[in-house]
Amino acid sequence: MKPTEKVLEWFQGLKVGRHFLQDLRPFRGQYVMALVYSGVVIAFELARPLPIKWILDDALVPMLTDNGSSDARFSPSFVIWAAAIGTFLIAALRALFQYLREVGMAGVSHQLTRGLRFRIFEHLSRLSPLFHAKHKSGDLLVRLMGDVPMVSGMMVGSMIELLTRSLFVVGTVALMFVFDWFLTLVVLGALPIVFLVVRLISKEIHVAVRKQRRKEGDLADYLHEAIAASETIQSLGGEDQVVRRFARSNRRSARAGLKATKLGAKLSGSVESLLGLALGLTLLMGAFRVGPDGMSIGELTYFLSLVRNLLKPIRSASRHATKIAKGTACGERILTILEQSPDVTSEPGAPPVPEKPRTLTFENVDFNYEEAKPALTDFSAHFERGKLAALVGRSGAGKSTAASLAMRLMDPGAGRVLLDDVDLKTFEVDSVRGCVALSLQRTSLFGESIRENLLLGAPEASDEDIWRALEAADARGFVEGLPDGLDSELGTSGAGLSGGQESRLSLARTLLRSASVLIVDEPFAGLDRIASKHVSDTLHELARERILIVIAHDLERLDYYDTICFMDEGRKVAQGSHSELLEALPLYREVVRSTAEVS
Repeated sequence: MKPTEKVLEWFQGLKVGRHFLQDLRPFRGQYVMALVYSGVVIAFELARPLPIKWILDDALVPMLTDNGSSDARFSPSFVIWAAAIGTFLIAALRALFQYLREVGMAGVSHQLTRGLRFRIFEHLSRLSPLFHAKHKSGDLLVRLMGDVPMVSGMMVGSMIELLTRSLFVVGTVALMFVFDWFLTLVVLGALPIVFLVVRLISKEIHVAVRKQRRKEGDLADYLHEAIAASETIQSLGGEDQVVRRFARSNRRSARAGLKATKLGAKLSGSVESLLGLALGLTLLMGAFRVGPDGMSIGELTYFLSLVRNLLKPIRSASRHATKIAKGTACGERILTILEQSPDVTSEPGAPPVPEKPRTLTFENVDFNYEEAKPALTDFSAHFERGKLAALVGRSGAGKSTAASLAMRLMDPGAGRVLLDDVDLKTFEVDSVRGCVALSLQRTSLFGESIRENLLLGAPEASDEDIWRALEAADARGFVEGLPDGLDSELGTSGAGLSGGQESRLSLARTLLRSASVLIVDEPFAGLDRIASKHVSDTLHELARERILIVIAHDLERLDYYDTICFMDEGRKVAQGSHSELLEALPLYREVVRSTAEVS
């Protein structure tokens, strides 16, 4: 087992440390150099008390006792000057290598933080909507932005510090044995008690920090939701209620953080008291051992300096034990993400989807969102290229679920989804998602330029392609009217746009992908009749060369569609034209009539 892993095991972090060691491999050269610089710093630390010993034994004591012997190799004045110059050189060289050490450690730490954040974000982006539905976005944000630096600090700062301080302790103890083995054993007798205290309190810190980070995640999630919904909150007059809820969550987070801080202070105080006891005993016993047949005053002074130096890394270890406990807790939170496998994967050697598939078929599909009631049950439907199709049904009928399955954002629990009579699971996942484009009613726009938002799914598209897509979505007019056109910056989540403008940009972004299968969730939302007619004509034109399905909520326009799949409680009730379904299905007539009455 590697030395770094042994240290981590002692601090209960072996699993976390072993996992994140792989992220340090690209920087192992810099890591080793930081260790080397630390070793040099330790050597100068051990040498710092030597000039004091020289002055006491070879200059001051002979001068004060009038015991200067003629056979002394150096005069007292020379020793004093040499000690003064030596003190400066030791301090200057130590400062130089300390600087190199700190810069090296900072470089590794920042690169590790950057690499970890990238790896976690990349992994998060590939996890299914089911994972994101179960996890609060604010908590995931805290793990990415707050927990990662804690892990980096543990793996770089704390690990290097513990390794180098361990070497420092070994060197110090060896020198102490050279001067007085008995006093050395007295000092070492206190260390097992110190290590026991560190271990016991570190466990408490670990538990407290996990709770603290969880509370911070809850707080961040609530803050994210409240800021995003500020317009809704103000329209309901709920500002005071939201502030009170935030205050409660804020208090819980503060209490959890205070508890972790108290435990850290308790650990430092306990270690400090035990080390003070060890130093006092050493001073007491050492004073009685000074004499002609024992230690010199300089040797006792140097020995006490070594003891004080020995206590520094032990104090430092107690501080880093707190950091390691916190880093381990944060690392465990990160591992719960990284150990989560994507629900949707490709088989080895899976082929791409064929170009321009002719049919999309759902064959006896079942799907459940975990413990909720089934979203789809024995659902079967067939859609063809060249026909503008619609999915129609009450809210909760399973329309959006069917769309997500068609794009392989999720896989069915039973049954199959087929392109040209071939199961989607047969194809490479990225190829399926490149073939199928989905425009959701829940528009997701980013605080970037309109151009960057539109290029999200088609990064190679030209400006000509962008304007063509905007024209098709009836969005060109308002984009051209903006001061910076395509380069106009949007607010967070598209703030500054109307609902209709957001919907049209979302549709344009989907159209820009030129996918063979296009699924659009209510493209007429927020549009007036003229704009709706323009979008409807565009959809009919697009349907000639692709499979195009509209998730229809506006039932006044059902005669636009060539074929309608009517769904109820996760099942297909019937499929046909609007007139055929009106004539044959009482339930369909009821749904259409009730929607018209509400309108």
